[in-house]
Amino acid sequence: MTELWQQGVVLRLNCDRSRILVPRRQLTPELQARLAQDKPEIMQLLGFVDDYRALIRNAFAVLIDRASARQALDEFADDQARLTDELGAELTSAIRDREARQWRQETGLCPACRDEGTCDVCEDDEPDD
Repeated sequence: MTELWQQGVVLRLNCDRSRILVPRRQLTPELQARLAQDKPEIMQLLGFVDDYRALIRNAFAVLIDRASARQALDEFADDQARLTDELGAELTSAIRDREARQWRQETGLCPACRDEGTCDVCEDDEPDD
């Protein structure tokens, strides 16, 4: 999963959480076989991935509103620790980095350096499909 995220392959669950969604152009025969082989484990992991992605994006939004930042960041730290235990440090880092780049593309604001241009998010301005 970590390698897929680092390569920009984002797996998601469909709306009723019964299937794994992969962009068609990124679905290789090897990936398709692996998904079929490990589907139950991957689906469980993707539930945590969805939770972690939402958590990261909420933390980015909180950084903009400084008044509520302290309490929200305390809650974030607790949730992040729990989800890092479930997903592992490498996967959570890959998700966080990708979500930060996506956030910057969508909002024009860098959640890592606050647009000072001093971080990996700002340096990696590749278009995201």
